[in-house]
Order: sequence, then structure tokens, then C-alpha cells
Amino acid sequence: MFKNLMFLFIALGCMALSNAQDRKKAARFFEAGNFEAALEEYILLYEKTPADAQVNYRIGVCYLNTNIDKTKAISYLEFVTSLAQYDPNALYLLGRAYHFNGEFDKAIKAFTRFIELGSGAPDNRKEAGHYIDYCQNAKELIKFPVKVSFENLGRNVNSSNPDYLPFLPVDESFILFTSRRNDGSYERTNGGYFSNIYISTKQDGKYGKAVMLEGVNQFGTEENIVGLSNSGNVAIIFRENPNGSSELRMVFRKDGKFGQELPLDEKINSPRYTEIAATLSSDSSAIYFASDRPGGYGGIDLYACRKLPNGKWSDPQNLGPSVNTLYDEDFPSVSPDGNTLYFSSKGHTSMGGYDLFKATFNEEKQRFMDVRSLGYPINTLGDDMNFRVSEDGKYGYLAAIRPEGFGDMDIYKVNFLEVETRYTVFKGVIRSADSTLKPNATFISVTNLATGELFGEYQPNSSTMKYVVILPPGRYSFFVESEGFSGFQEEIEISDDGQNRFEIIHDILLQRE
Repeated sequence: MFKNLMFLFIALGCMALSNAQDRKKAARFFEAGNFEAALEEYILLYEKTPADAQVNYRIGVCYLNTNIDKTKAISYLEFVTSLAQYDPNALYLLGRAYHFNGEFDKAIKAFTRFIELGSGAPDNRKEAGHYIDYCQNAKELIKFPVKVSFENLGRNVNSSNPDYLPFLPVDESFILFTSRRNDGSYERTNGGYFSNIYISTKQDGKYGKAVMLEGVNQFGTEENIVGLSNSGNVAIIFRENPNGSSELRMVFRKDGKFGQELPLDEKINSPRYTEIAATLSSDSSAIYFASDRPGGYGGIDLYACRKLPNGKWSDPQNLGPSVNTLYDEDFPSVSPDGNTLYFSSKGHTSMGGYDLFKATFNEEKQRFMDVRSLGYPINTLGDDMNFRVSEDGKYGYLAAIRPEGFGDMDIYKVNFLEVETRYTVFKGVIRSADSTLKPNATFISVTNLATGELFGEYQPNSSTMKYVVILPPGRYSFFVESEGFSGFQEEIEISDDGQNRFEIIHDILLQRE
């Protein structure tokens, strides 16, 4: 009996030691940002201790930080938030997971609870309100999908690793893109590989096997293609050096090969701030770029420099509040005719993270205006960063994570199957005429006046009182009711002549009863 007890104690001790070692191994991967490797270890730990709060929490974090399937975080984070005590950040993360799964009402509830707790990471508290806006935008935009088809560019271009940021010249004779594939690249501490720029040349109507762009990639540094002239003769790359410095550089193409490399003008490459992406106009008379330099409207903004008669670049000009928002804007790309600016933004009517938008150049005001979302499903509930349009505007190229892909992000050709859907986004803030009161239990109902039928019911963001309603052409009754306030009603007409604005800021002032 004594021998049996000794054997039991030794076995239990070995198990405890093994679990401790497994936890340390998982934690090392987790703290290094290698979430895929950490996930494998935490799943093994979960099989042994399914009720462990930290294991469940970290599995949720791992799923949300990989492109395996972010929605798999839900069950683990639901368990954590069901406990009597838990890290309040789990509520924020659960809201993120619900959002990725298209469960917008559940996401809004989780984010609202997180805000009401008043604790958790400051950045998460700041983002929670913004994610409620994302959910409201997504609920509306998904009702009006654009008709498109997606064509994967195939294994000659894509790999099982992230392939992203596609850029093509107008003649589409080649494609440049960024990839983190294991092709002799250095491995990072997070388990991924350093990014390099690849080129695939069209042969007999199809893109050939992609190869590293010669003379540009440097081992041990991060290179990303972030811009290309419409002629294809000037590429713009973003290089991040081992010492943490970064800059935009121009690479020139001659006789079919990219060679000479020069840094962009110091007016664009600022010494203290970061410039992320840039593009040239068709005639190379203007360069548009993204920068986090101060003096903008918030976060990263888009700027332009014009070529002066003496051949030098002008001082940067912010593209203004019609394009830039309180949040980040990035990856500008100008259509071949110069009339449309494509870019990504976390503001405007984003469904989540970066969405793709376009702005039209106004000749009278000499600036890009009338920002429109490219719509769902081009925009997804994740980050959509870069869009390159064809010369005739009938299709374009982007990177996306889709079920038919080869793994992680792949590069796709997007075909537009019909004329752009016409609808108008009404958005604004509901306020009280009495500044000492805040509207509470507020509801919006919209009725189609032609049919007399209820078009939709809506609730504003309870913390910011922002609302969003998307309407197709027609006449509507717009009614707002709020506890303790008189009802607000007005008629709205959306024309079908193609002249209606995509987005209308419409704040509403409520009067006390």
C-alpha cells in the first residue's frame, strides 16, 4: 500500500511538473506574439483543464490574433465572462469575436457592458464605442450588398502564407505584391516571416510563377510594396529597418526591370513621423501619401504634394475633412483617369477596422469629395486595406481572406457585375436641446411613405448617441422617440437620379416634453 501511495504521489508530481512546463512553453509563445504556436499549446492545456480561466482567455486572444478563424474565440470568452470574477477585457474581446461572427446585437451588448464597467485597458475602452459604430454600420451595409464575383489569382501568385497589397500597371502586364512566405526569408520571433516584394508577369493571359523582386528585397528588413504608377515604371516601397527606422522609397523600372532606388523627397519622408503608403497620379504631377504627422484630423491622414515648375515637390497639403476623419486613413490609389481616389479608412461608414472607400474629384472645388464605401462583400468585418482598379473600372484587385483561399490572405480579382447600387447613408448624433439631459431609451422608426410599411427600426449607440440609417431611393417618414422627450418626425426623400449624396450628416435635436 505504501508503495502504491508513493507511486501515486510521484505520478501526481510528474503531472504537475509537466503542466507547469507546458504553461511556460505556451506563455513564451504567447508573450512573443507567436499566437499560432501558443494556440496549439493552450488547446492541449485546455484538454487537461477545461475550466481554467487563464487558458480559456488566452485561447480567445490567440484566435483573435490569427487568421485561422476568429469566431472560434467565442465559446472560450463566453466561459470566462460567465465566471463570478474575470478580466474585464474579456468582455471587449468577446464583443470583437461576436462582431467577426456577424452577431452584431450580441457584440453591441458586450461592448456596452464593458463600457459600463469602467475598467479594462484604456485603448480597449476607447475602441469599444467605435466598435459599436462598426456594428451599426455593418447591420445596415449588409442589407445592400454589391453584386461582385471574386476570382482567386491561383497558386502561381498566392501561397499558404499572407499575400497582400497587390499593385498592377494599367496594362496589367505584371503584378507586384507583398508576401510573408517561407522562401528563404528570416523567421520573426512571432513565428511569421519577414515580408518581401514579389512579382508575377503575365504570360499568355495568365500570371506566371511569382518570384522575389530582384535588387529590392534585403534580408533582415521588412519590405512592402505600397504604391505603383499607372504606367508601372515607378514603384513605391515601404522599408522598415532593423533599427526601427522606416521610409518610403521610389524604385524605377527600365527595360522591364526594377533597379534604381531613391528615397522620396524629405517633404514626404518626415524625420520624426511615419509615412505608410503613397501613390503617383497618372502624369506623375502629384503624389498622394499617408502620414501620422501632426496637424491632421486624427490618426493617420492622407496628404498630397504637387510637382512645381522647378521640378521640386510642393509642401504637403492635407486632403481635408471630406476624406480624412478622426480615425486612420491609408493606402491611397488614384484611378487611371485621375477622377477617383481609392483609399482605406477606419472612419466614415466602416464595418470594422479598415474598409475600402472612394472619393470623386470635384473640378470646381479642386479636391476629392463625396466619399462612398465600396460596399459589402468587398468590405468585410476585418481589415480591407488596398484596392487597385482597372482602366475601365469594371474590376479591380485586392487581398482578402475567403473560404476558397490557399491560406491566410490571398490576392483576388473582383468583377463588378452591375451598375453601382444607389443608396444614401444618414448618420449623426441625437442630442437634447437641454444640455443637462441626455436622451435615454431612444428608438428610430422609418416608414416607406409609398407603401405605408415599416422600413426599419434602429437604436443609436447608447454611449455616444450616434445613429446610422441607410436608405435606397424613395420617400420616408423618419420618427425618433425618447423617454422624457417629445417625438421628432420629418420626411426624407432620396432621389433616383444619381445626384444624391452617399453620406449625409444629420444631427437631431430633441425637445423635452
